[in-house]
Amino acid sequence: MRRIALLVVAVGLLAAAATAWAVTNTVSYTVTLKKATGKPTSKKPIRVAYNALLHIDTDPSGNQPDTAPVTSIYFAKQIKQNSKLLPGCKVSDIDGQQSMPAKCKKGQVGTGTASALAGSPGSPAANSVKEDLNVTFINGSNHKQILLVLNSAPSAPVAITNRVVPGDLASASAPFGYRVDFKIPEDLQNQLGLSIALTDFKVAITNKAFKVKVRNKTKSVGYLELTGCGELPIRAIGHFKDANGTVTDVTNDSKAKAC
Repeated sequence: MRRIALLVVAVGLLAAAATAWAVTNTVSYTVTLKKATGKPTSKKPIRVAYNALLHIDTDPSGNQPDTAPVTSIYFAKQIKQNSKLLPGCKVSDIDGQQSMPAKCKKGQVGTGTASALAGSPGSPAANSVKEDLNVTFINGSNHKQILLVLNSAPSAPVAITNRVVPGDLASASAPFGYRVDFKIPEDLQNQLGLSIALTDFKVAITNKAFKVKVRNKTKSVGYLELTGCGELPIRAIGHFKDANGTVTDVTNDSKAKAC
């Protein structure tokens, strides 16, 4: 019934969206860092929780943005990432599965919520179908990914079960240490002739301790760790694609206090 309801709405939207709209996309990204007890140094990094809010909108506000097939999140060089030390899973272990495999739960590093709009870019967001989502972050088994797992909220119009958005780790120039490129699968960019725009993410990456073996010794590490204090640079880039296939990058830079 949910899929039928969405189809009915979609047909109405397509009829109303006969013309293309020019869209000015906007990106807002804020981060709060909360370290575990202790003073971080490069030799003795401290576990850190990473809480982030990503909001994608338009100027003027209140319309549906263009679809962003890729969103890049940049991490300051003082934020160390320990993917290679933690258990993880492949995309194929999770994507589309009816339940999360037990082995993948061991690599869970965060949770969150998200929202998406399905409709016509540039038209009022109130005319679009809104999908609320729950988010789980799982460490990737190749140590070069973090997997963003989407599940629809109970009230959402479309049932989505364990769909994976891979976040590929990549290098970044100073003052950043690396970035993560989240790549939206094709079928989550367009459905039933509608464009899909992920508009909001509320992310909480844990600072819990994971027990791992390093050189045959057991130690506690965090998925993310701080190696220094101060105001750290934060950056998010939305790589938007319009109806003509033109890609436009929108960057938001800010700061996050580490200690």
